[in-house]
Amino acid sequence: MAIHIFTWIEPIRESHMAKVSEVLANGGVIALPMDVAWVFACAAGNTKAVERIRRIKPDHPKNQPFSLVCSSISMASTICTIGDQEYRWLKKALPGPFTVILPRHASLPRLIKDKRKEVGLRIPRNPLMTAIITAFGSPLAVSTVQLANGEDPGGLPGFGSQVDESWGHCIDMIVDLGEESPREETTVVNLAAGFPELVRRGAGDPSVFGL
Repeated sequence: MAIHIFTWIEPIRESHMAKVSEVLANGGVIALPMDVAWVFACAAGNTKAVERIRRIKPDHPKNQPFSLVCSSISMASTICTIGDQEYRWLKKALPGPFTVILPRHASLPRLIKDKRKEVGLRIPRNPLMTAIITAFGSPLAVSTVQLANGEDPGGLPGFGSQVDESWGHCIDMIVDLGEESPREETTVVNLAAGFPELVRRGAGDPSVFGL
């Protein structure tokens, strides 16, 4: 069963971040609330951990890589190719509830053993995720948590107890702030072609990209 820890972010409890970082470093899969929904997360460079999330979510398209979460645009520049115009868009929109599709950086396959041509990038306005990535030191691969049982199978959980009930038996840690998640999806914008294209409307206002 997953270790279920309750933590806080004002201030960040560093001992908890160290425990989370240790789980990730050992190939673990965690669940935590981001700015719009709960996510499964693991070290982006650990292929076995990524495959564990795929087994948890067998309906996820095999040819669709999980989004990568960074703590800053600076970290994102190590995995994505970000030109001057893309940088200006990212500065307006991030951190925020967006998934932005960008061409991969040339170093990406070496960094995370992933040959994808494009990266779904997330930089959330979420102190908990930022603290975890800062403690761990590298991007995380994430996928939205959906309920496996209960009143709304396939729906999005609002609380850590729901995540525990559905998935506590097959992940390693649940990091919980004890608050209800907004239960929303991100807005997805594709910048890979050099201009913004709205892929999915969600919590983020796409007008920051001129859409």
